This record gives sequence, structure tokens and C-alpha cells, in this order.
Amino acid sequence: MEPKKQIRLDELDRQHPLRQLPFTTPEGYFDTLPSRIQAQTAQRAAHRPVLNWSWPRSVATLAGAGLVAALVWFTYPEQQKSLEPELLSNVSKESVLDYLQEQDIYLEDYSDVLNAPATLNNSNLIQELQVSPEVIKQLVEEDAAGTATI
Repeated sequence: MEPKKQIRLDELDRQHPLRQLPFTTPEGYFDTLPSRIQAQTAQRAAHRPVLNWSWPRSVATLAGAGLVAALVWFTYPEQQKSLEPELLSNVSKESVLDYLQEQDIYLEDYSDVLNAPATLNNSNLIQELQVSPEVIKQLVEEDAAGTATI
């Protein structure tokens, strides 16, 4: 592959297409260009919109800002604080039972939870169930064999 030969424009004939200017401009175009640019700039500056102050516009702006502030004030959710124990102690048992019945929650569903001690470990649970270790072993063996019945 041959390296590209560099061509210098001054080495070409004056009639060669590469030496001809691809664009032409009208006569005196660049002589009048600065004055035309200044005229267009002055014309655009004359048509610049002017902001003026008026009472109705100010009142409308303040009314809109007031409406937004009122909407934020009335719709902002209030943070719920924790209930004090004294406040809950004033609630009667009847109202608690009525509330639970309205919610389809019955006391029988949670009676075992209410009667159970707060902290049970495994040995206490076995003692409260009154199950002998022999019965537990038998159930574990039956479960391992797949024949457990309770």
C-alpha cells in the first residue's frame, strides 16, 4: 500500500476545483454586517417584555400562597404520641370486650395466652402440661415411625 501523497493548495493550478471557493457572498456583505447586527440587537431590546407591579396580581399571589399554606396546615398528619399507662388504666373491661367483639376477636381465642405465665422455659411448660417423660418418648418414637397419634 502506498503512502498518501500530500497535496499543497499553492502547488495546484488556479483553475483546479480544489482551489475554487465553494461558497460566494453577495457584494459588500461583510462591509454592512456590523451595522445589521447592531440594528437587530436594538430591535430585540425594544421588544423586551416589561414586568409591571399591580395590586390585583399581588393579591392573587398572596391568596394562592395562603391557600397552599392552609392546605398544608390542615392536611399535615399529626404525630401520634405514645399512650400513658394511666390513660389505659381508665378504660373499663366492658369497653375492651366490646371492642374485641366488634373486631371479631373473642376472649376464648386468647385465654391460654392470658393465663400463661409471661416467661416459660421448657421444663416449666412440661410441668404445666403434666406430661410424663415416658409419654413424650413414646410420641417421639411414634412420630419417627410415622404413626404418631395425639
